[in-house]
Amino acid sequence: MTALYTAEELLLLSSAFDCKMLFGLPDRQLLVMKNRQGFEEAKKSLIDKKLMTSDEKLTKDGAVVISLLEQYASSDRYIRLDNLMTGFGQDEHLITIKWREDGDFQLFVHQDIAFLKRIMEGYPLFKREPLPEDTTYLKKSIGVNDVKDYFEKDEATVQLECFTINYIEKTTSVEQWMFFEKNGKLQGIDVNNETTYQLSQYFLVKKIYDFYRFPYKEADVR
Repeated sequence: MTALYTAEELLLLSSAFDCKMLFGLPDRQLLVMKNRQGFEEAKKSLIDKKLMTSDEKLTKDGAVVISLLEQYASSDRYIRLDNLMTGFGQDEHLITIKWREDGDFQLFVHQDIAFLKRIMEGYPLFKREPLPEDTTYLKKSIGVNDVKDYFEKDEATVQLECFTINYIEKTTSVEQWMFFEKNGKLQGIDVNNETTYQLSQYFLVKKIYDFYRFPYKEADVR
């Protein structure tokens, strides 16, 4: 789907199944504080987009979008890859909400292999050729000072976060990483444990496969 949505539009649609928040979107109350007319404007916009009728009934297209949002809202895992927020829908399809620099959002549905190909080709860091020594280890702890100058230069990083929810036990676990390249080598910061590592390329690829639940065959890399 290539249509653009505001956060208010997506939250207004999600209210059809009594959902008040969506992973990766601003809080409803903050949006109201920022623009008190935002949800009224969203209602008019959804009518213009033919997702709602003038008497505020859903159209078929509106029902399709709501179905996707409902699946997204009930996912037991969310992955944030920079500006891409992904949850799991029916039949393990991936539902992604993309945040754009202009503040709008896009909604996408992917099969796992298509999405894997898309992100692997879209991030130079992901398609790096492994170094010869990458087969001998996955990660090596290094000092924080070794990467301090990297951030002082404001170099690009890739943020990868995984939020897993146990609805029965009402618990959430979080794993957060920042990846970057320095002097031709892959490095990463385990944000939760505040630890910096030199990484094998296979470590990064494994994280992607594990987080998104892509199937793979284990290799003997330590």
